[in-house]
Amino acid sequence: MVQNDNEYYKAYLREKQARDELETLLEDKTRSLYLANQELEANLAQLKRQHAAILQSEKMATLGVMSAGVAHEINNPLAYVNSNISTLGQVVKGVSDLIKASQLFADNGLDQQAFKETVKALEEKYQLGFFAEDAQELIEDCQDGCQRIAVIVASLLDFARPKNNEFVMADMTEAIDSALGLLANQLKHIELIVEKGEIPLSFCNLAALNQVIINLLINAKYACEQAKTKGVCQTPLIKLLLRHANRQLLIEVTDNGTGIEESQIEHVFEPFFTTKPVGQGTGMGLAVAYGIVSEHKGTINIESKPNQGTKVTVTLPVCTSD
Repeated sequence: MVQNDNEYYKAYLREKQARDELETLLEDKTRSLYLANQELEANLAQLKRQHAAILQSEKMATLGVMSAGVAHEINNPLAYVNSNISTLGQVVKGVSDLIKASQLFADNGLDQQAFKETVKALEEKYQLGFFAEDAQELIEDCQDGCQRIAVIVASLLDFARPKNNEFVMADMTEAIDSALGLLANQLKHIELIVEKGEIPLSFCNLAALNQVIINLLINAKYACEQAKTKGVCQTPLIKLLLRHANRQLLIEVTDNGTGIEESQIEHVFEPFFTTKPVGQGTGMGLAVAYGIVSEHKGTINIESKPNQGTKVTVTLPVCTSD
């Protein structure tokens, strides 16, 4: 009986030892998994920061490309605002003298004949009749010009400002309208056809999609300009299409530019790959566009033939939530 008890006790000790070893092993593995998870989370956060930095860097590069066109777009309304203010400024002295003469006449400081002569002299000197007819139009033109400048600057600041990359329910038409507004001056010498169908709201990052469309339009513009310079096409043409089909949103940018060699198409989404001369492209535009589209669970496809043109199709699923 004693021997059996001793055997049971030894078995118990072996079991306890095995259990303790397993618990120790489990604790070690749990600790290792926790530390590995912490490291993965830190790496993921770093990757997100680097991704945001790359997006912002490409955005600044794009902003540099657009700067001349935007400056011209601002300069146009600024020119006639300045001209109108100059015209109004020349008349201010005459209006002020007329008011003073009217006050003197009202206070019997001038007789009727002297007042008439004063008014006539002021009219000849400052063309007050012209001012009376056109003053309201001049002021409205100034207001319109200032509003245009405000819209351009607001759009520019909105594009340049770092975003929190949040996805919200939005109408992707807004991204297209914003892109066209920013590039209006750059595209004015190109025949631009825009077709926008009715589309549903979708869960998306509108600011990021705006950057995609701007990049695609800038590439199309460059290809068209090169084609015209080389005599490949006489009338540069870009067609921008937005439509909804089968729970998907399609954005197509088609141009009749120089096109892309077949051997280069497979490389266009690679970072720093560019067909543009040194100093005219960062090689990050399509790489960034590809990343943004992938983040939206979409696809981006390029069809191109040398000296015939290029068609870029972005397909995005209509999402109602994350």
